[in-house]
Amino acid sequence: MPEEQFAALAEVLVEHTSTPDECWFGFWEGRAGQALHLPAPGPLLRLPHRDNLLVHGTVRDVVRTLGSWGPNLWWPQDRAWLVATDIDLMSTYIGSSTDCALALAAHPDLEVIDTSKLRKVTWDSDEINPLPPRPYGQ
Repeated sequence: MPEEQFAALAEVLVEHTSTPDECWFGFWEGRAGQALHLPAPGPLLRLPHRDNLLVHGTVRDVVRTLGSWGPNLWWPQDRAWLVATDIDLMSTYIGSSTDCALALAAHPDLEVIDTSKLRKVTWDSDEINPLPPRPYGQ
């Protein structure tokens, strides 16, 4: 996700948490250990096939790029919302309250669609920005 979109997300999300100065950022260990220079990474968040090195900061700290990569996961201490960007997928997913989701959808710099358990979560599931045709056939 481009840094400008991280900033736009933070602009909305900071208003939907009671702990804007207490935020956790998770960077996939497979990339973080090689391409990023994390400032004093904290604990390791163990997830299936996606262990994340954690860094603590404020919600607005998400715009600090680390090796030009943003976090794969981030959430405030009060867990009012969660932002997830998997390294293999083309979208970012946000779990939040309805009020927060409406505020995100109203932001002019964000492209937001509702999701449900029926919507695919695959590398080619973006219905707004489809992938270009494959150059070498199917």
